[in-house]
Amino acid sequence: MGGEDSERNLTEENEKKEVRSQVHSVEVNVDQGDDTVQVFDSNLPKTVSLLHGPNGSKLYLVGTAHFSLESQEDVSKVIRTVKPHIVVVELCRSRSSILRLDEKTIEEEACNLSFAKMKEIVKENGFLQGMMNILLLSVSAQLTRDLGMAPGGEFRRAFQEVKKIPGCMLHFGDRPIHITLNRALAVLSWWQRLRLAYSLVFENHTFTKADVEQFKESDLLASILKKMSTEFPEIGEVFIRERDLYLTFSLQAAVSCGFYNEANVCQPTVAVGVVGIGHTPGIKELWMKVSDEDIQPILVIEQKKSRGIVKKTIIAGGAALLCYQISKRVNFGSLFNELIHWLRH
Repeated sequence: MGGEDSERNLTEENEKKEVRSQVHSVEVNVDQGDDTVQVFDSNLPKTVSLLHGPNGSKLYLVGTAHFSLESQEDVSKVIRTVKPHIVVVELCRSRSSILRLDEKTIEEEACNLSFAKMKEIVKENGFLQGMMNILLLSVSAQLTRDLGMAPGGEFRRAFQEVKKIPGCMLHFGDRPIHITLNRALAVLSWWQRLRLAYSLVFENHTFTKADVEQFKESDLLASILKKMSTEFPEIGEVFIRERDLYLTFSLQAAVSCGFYNEANVCQPTVAVGVVGIGHTPGIKELWMKVSDEDIQPILVIEQKKSRGIVKKTIIAGGAALLCYQISKRVNFGSLFNELIHWLRH
């Protein structure tokens, strides 16, 4: 047990170090355009909040709807106007691939989940967590088909804008997704897990583009999580409150680093944060109040407990039902052919 505790503590420490490793002092040559920025600061878009940090630093917090063209335009407007030193996005490093893929490729990957991909997900994450990942992907695929756009467009837009500003940095500010999912599953009983999976599979989440823009005041995905949180309060704590803490910690680290101009003079840091609008109230409430001690507990992954034969049987039956329902959402014909090929080899 001592060795496991040491390994877990080392993992937690590495996660905290990663937050800081990407936000360090660099030499930049950015003309902030003070007059333009001052005018902008006094007339901020309604989805943008201005927060102040140490040594005159500023954070422009952009609250976005994850399936919204208008949100993408908001991101571009803020970054082009304030020309930040650093942009923090609500992604972890393991999800960074969506920044480099085009919309068409992402839509195809979301809507055509192959057996090989499903097998890889289960192998990497274990059966139950793997099936939950696949289930979330299938829900994302449904939203992609309904709305005609792939998720994460605001983050890709931020990435594109960052590349246009000399010396500007991009930082992944979210907690690693595997920790979030593991902690979410850990706080639920085995029966609650089946009920949650059932609600995701059988409830009809159909939205139009107009619905998404209406959710600009309360992000679409955050609204779904909030709805689930009424039945599963533990889910809201893990997916929303804990990530509010982690995102705030990342944003605080961003405005606390130093950036130097060509004259080697340290400038007040200008940062832009791009997060789902459901996180903005929590971040504003926690701003400059989050410490290392607050982060360590939310990086711990609870150890799994053994289950009796009855529980295992019920879970297996529920998992089989989930597999069947997931197969109705994806191209099952191709999955079957791949399964036969895999079994033969």
